[in-house]
Amino acid sequence: MQFDLFQFITRAAQPAERTFTLEIGEGWFSDYSIAEPVQVHFTVQHEGTSRVKLAMWFDVQTNAECARCLEPVTNTYQIRQEYMTSLEELQSDLCDLPVSGRGMLDVNQLALSEISLQVPQVVLCSEDCQGLCPVCGSPRKLGCGCVEQSADERLSIFDQLLS
Repeated sequence: MQFDLFQFITRAAQPAERTFTLEIGEGWFSDYSIAEPVQVHFTVQHEGTSRVKLAMWFDVQTNAECARCLEPVTNTYQIRQEYMTSLEELQSDLCDLPVSGRGMLDVNQLALSEISLQVPQVVLCSEDCQGLCPVCGSPRKLGCGCVEQSADERLSIFDQLLS
């Protein structure tokens, strides 16, 4: 979705509110996938005479694998973000928003950026996940009963050096 931020700053008096569906295809993010289309809510309003406040909020549900045991994990994240900008910032190189030279704000790109920044790249099924057994490869939470092998005796000299 494109929003003409330049026109809003220079001409609009009333706040603007938009809701749109952000379709995110497979493979957009490398570590997780988005479970369903995202309903993005977006508002813009004047703050004083020369500044505008942008607000965006949405919930995103992700599917990923636990980084330790590889079990499937589904999480929901609430993304809430506000931005302040002015006409001067839009016309300079200081603007952090994805705005074209004509003042068009790419709200899709802004939402995707927030997902990238706020959804963790490493997902765990639980904080105390023990991961996989190094002997048989099954999840340790299932209790496989394997006995871990001791380190190669040829490397024991390094243990002596460290103590």
